[in-house]
Amino acid sequence: MLFIAEHTHPASECSMTMPAGKDMIKDLFSEKHISSAGIQLVGAYMSCPVDEGAYHKGYFIIEAPDERIIKDFFGPMKVEIREVKPFSEIAKTL
Repeated sequence: MLFIAEHTHPASECSMTMPAGKDMIKDLFSEKHISSAGIQLVGAYMSCPVDEGAYHKGYFIIEAPDERIIKDFFGPMKVEIREVKPFSEIAKTL
């Protein structure tokens, strides 16, 4: 199954601005953690405006057997998860 996981945080709280946060991100998205989680990270995209009052958004395209595995993968990091299908499949039903 294919999913989109979306993560949002205020720019002022970005993990990438702190050494411990950078290490957490490196560990989370390491090849070892991804493979042991039983997911395939198809794509990852970030929107990180420089404006400190703005929000950063991360979009992760993940192939996994179910949503629970994705939640386990992200751990305490809050993500909104939605199952998605290729538009070509949906268009066939129109």
